[in-house]
Amino acid sequence: MSAPSRGLPLLAMLLLLVGMAVALLIAALWLAADLPVAALALAAAGLLAGGTGAALVAHRIAAALRRLGREAESIRRLDLSGPLAPPGGAAEVNALGEAMGGMKSALRLFSVYVPRDLVRKLMAEGAEVKLGGERRRLTVMFSDVQGFTTIAEHMDPEELMHVTSTYFQALTDDLLVHHATIDKYIGDAVMAIWNAPKRDLAHALHGCRAALHARHLTLRLEEDFSARGWPRLHTRFGLHSGDAVVGNVGSTDRMAYTAIGSMVNIASRLEGMNKLYGTQILVSEATRLGAGSGFVFRPVDLVQAKGAQDALEVHELVGLSVASDPKEAPLLADRGLVARLPAWGEAIRCFRAGQFARASEALREAGDPAQDPLVAAYAARIARYPDGPPAGWSPVTRLDSK
Repeated sequence: MSAPSRGLPLLAMLLLLVGMAVALLIAALWLAADLPVAALALAAAGLLAGGTGAALVAHRIAAALRRLGREAESIRRLDLSGPLAPPGGAAEVNALGEAMGGMKSALRLFSVYVPRDLVRKLMAEGAEVKLGGERRRLTVMFSDVQGFTTIAEHMDPEELMHVTSTYFQALTDDLLVHHATIDKYIGDAVMAIWNAPKRDLAHALHGCRAALHARHLTLRLEEDFSARGWPRLHTRFGLHSGDAVVGNVGSTDRMAYTAIGSMVNIASRLEGMNKLYGTQILVSEATRLGAGSGFVFRPVDLVQAKGAQDALEVHELVGLSVASDPKEAPLLADRGLVARLPAWGEAIRCFRAGQFARASEALREAGDPAQDPLVAAYAARIARYPDGPPAGWSPVTRLDSK
């Protein structure tokens, strides 16, 4: 504890005690011996000095307590930046300040491992810390880096850790800005959710907008990483909206806030399907409908995942249909692709009807296979059956692996 923080309260207390003693002594003598008025003035001066000392003590302690109160409110909001300054005041107040400083340092350490934004949202919702959850409609997004295993095999572990940390920091910050809750990191993948714990009726819209911003960010990171001599971390995304149970799972001494349900698995599989079509963002029909008209989507396929009973309508999220903010201009859908969407829609309709000849004609107007991997994928499908679809053919793509 510093000398100034101790000296001023001690001096004030001394003034208070001396002043009161002088005042009481003179008052007693005056009563006993009929002292003149000057003695009364001296007594008044003593009382004034004592009162000044008391006021000084009270002001110093009150100011210190106000500073501690502001620090306590910052800690409650999980604003843990910077050390806690010594509050000053009495020894007891400084001891309390030192204890709060230790608590702040400990919380800062734990907050590295616990998503601080998630804790804030749980506090805002008044969520209880107990095992269990509730059924809620969510939008879930998975991201994954293309070829990360191969990249990791050819990099020094320390450099790989530096590269992935830089990547995750940028991607996480961007998702949090766009209303996401980071559920977990799985290797090089990120799982994010919308509409939990904080309620968000526009969760599908916010999820799609976040995916477009994240795609733009990761493309810029690819260029930045390449300039540094780092590998390009090309990122793919999958989004699905549906009902899940969201809450705390684990044990009483260690639990995680997460979403559980088949819809989570579907979001993960949508991310993986990008490899089949050469796309970057795939979404389900439920997400497309929930997102609204502010986006441009391209129908991709009817897919039946392993173990699933129903086929899933899959779409590519191409971009925004309009940009209300000039900063979102890079997120707009490519105009050339938008102009070719009617031809693409006709090609998909004819393909699903088994009219391969007409589908092939429409496909030629829908894009260049050399430039558009999705067009190339359908051209290859049609080329496998030059005489038309065989008996028992189905337009549904069945996935053999989860």
